[in-house]
Order: sequence, then C-alpha cells, then structure tokens
Amino acid sequence: MATKNAVLNYEQQFYLSGIQLSGVTSLDGSYSIDENPINIIGKGYTYPVRQGPMVGNFNIQKYYIGKEPLLSYTGESPISGSINFDEKSFGFESGYLTEYSVSAGIGRIPESSASIVVYGDIGSGISASGSESHPAIEIPNQGSISLNATGYQSNRITDFSYSMRINRSPIYKIGSPFPVQVDRSFPISQEATFSLEVDDYEIARIQEYLIKPKQQKISIQLKNPINSSQIESFEIGKARLLSQSISSTSEDMLSVNLTYRGYINKK
Repeated sequence: MATKNAVLNYEQQFYLSGIQLSGVTSLDGSYSIDENPINIIGKGYTYPVRQGPMVGNFNIQKYYIGKEPLLSYTGESPISGSINFDEKSFGFESGYLTEYSVSAGIGRIPESSASIVVYGDIGSGISASGSESHPAIEIPNQGSISLNATGYQSNRITDFSYSMRINRSPIYKIGSPFPVQVDRSFPISQEATFSLEVDDYEIARIQEYLIKPKQQKISIQLKNPINSSQIESFEIGKARLLSQSISSTSEDMLSVNLTYRGYINKK
C-alpha cells in the first residue's frame, strides 16, 4: 500500500481574509471546549455539558518584508484565515487581533508576530483563500529605520521592538453559540524599546528632548532603503519613559536603551 507523503512547508499557504501572506515562518492554530460531566443520583454519569463558549487561537510568526496586512485589523472588523495544503484547509472565521509586535536589529531581517483569538467556527474545510497577493516586498534595514520624538530624530538605531495589545470583549445571547458582537476593551497598550548609538552631543539631546517631557509622541519610521518611501509608521501618541540605561564596552560604541509605553483611549 502506498504511503502518503508528509505535507512539506513549501506546499503550504497561509491566507488572511483573501490575502496570501508572504514571509510566514511559523503558525499554529487550536481550539478548546470547556465541558463538565453531569452526574445524577442513582445513575451516575449521563452526558457532558459545555460550560462556556468555544474559543480558538491562531499565532503567526513572519518576516517583516513589506507593509503589514495584519495592521488593518486593529479595529473591530473580524478576520478569517486558513492554512491551505494538498487541496485541503484548516481555518477559522470571526477572528480578532489581540497582539501584534515587530522587531529589527543590525544583521537580521525584521520580524513580526501576531495573536488572533477566534470566536467563530474553526477546523478543517474552512478556507480564507483569495486572489489578492501580499503587498510588494520591501525590507527595511538599520539605515532606513528612524526614531522621531518631540524635537528629536535619529537613524542610529541598532535595535528596536514595538508591540500592541488589544483586549477583546465578546457579547453573547441565549440561543447562539457565537457572540453577536465583539468589542475592543480600552485602553489599548503600546510599548516600544530602542537601542541607539550615541555620542556626547546626542546624549545631551536625548536628555533634553526624550527624558524631560512627561508625555510625548514617539514615532518609528520604516522606509524602503532603495527609494526612501515609507513602508510603515508605528506611533505612540502619549508615551512615557519607563526605563533607560547606558552601556559601553571596549569593542562597541556607547549606546543607550530606552523603553516607552503609551495607551490609546476610546475617542
């Protein structure tokens, strides 16, 4: 009897609401059902009863190789997604973005990750495939990533990370296994960490423009290294400095590490 070959990585495609994502390095999908047995006096166990709604999760790891389609779903619009392979699929409906992060550093390709909570159907046979392709491939490097703050700008970033966390609140009604509405819970938290190469002049400017203000606007610009066109901008409107450190070794330049956090409130 012939043995079915395993499904290799290049035979798989991941789709997100009709868009085929490029640069995906890993993903996983799962769901769980919370149920308890019913025990009756004189008979014992009868049958299980579901205690709560079914909730699934999808986690995506990918290279950041161009404008991010996932960032279109930070609002209250649902996402569908699927892994397609060998004319089969495993997918989900009514997913909502809960976490997103992106990071980059000298000598490595920028990476991003996302977590999606699923309140709709999930399993085999669900496909989110479509004809739309991933946006054009544009890979920023350390020379095309810049930090903009109140009165300060630097393109000497050696490492950075940005993350966003969005809490979701599903609303159910009797008779429906799926929520009738999924709201965002505010505030939405944002955090950014930078490592910068500095000299005496830049340290003075950081002291003046980054540390003294209690709240300020932080913006990380990712640009195409060939034509300098903007790929993405990550902004924290009212950022507060959480931590700072300065370090130096005999082999490296003086560097400063800064961590900022901010919150987005409902308008």
